[in-house]
Amino acid sequence: MQGETESALCVGIIAALIWGIGLSLYGLHQGPGEISWLAWSVQLIGGIVACLLVPPACVRGRDWVLERIEQPRGTLQRR
Repeated sequence: MQGETESALCVGIIAALIWGIGLSLYGLHQGPGEISWLAWSVQLIGGIVACLLVPPACVRGRDWVLERIEQPRGTLQRR
């Protein structure tokens, strides 16, 4: 599980870099006054946070679901 989480975090870091570069290029191609620094900053930070949190959360969520599915039926019926 540890290796999968690390791999997911690496994917998130790469996605965050691509997001930051793409958003920067988009901002540079806008005319003066078309995009505010506040809007650009919020999109940059929000995108980076999402890129870093979503992949590990998907891996951990998948592992959690698989653990619940693989439990013996007797354990589930007692609850």
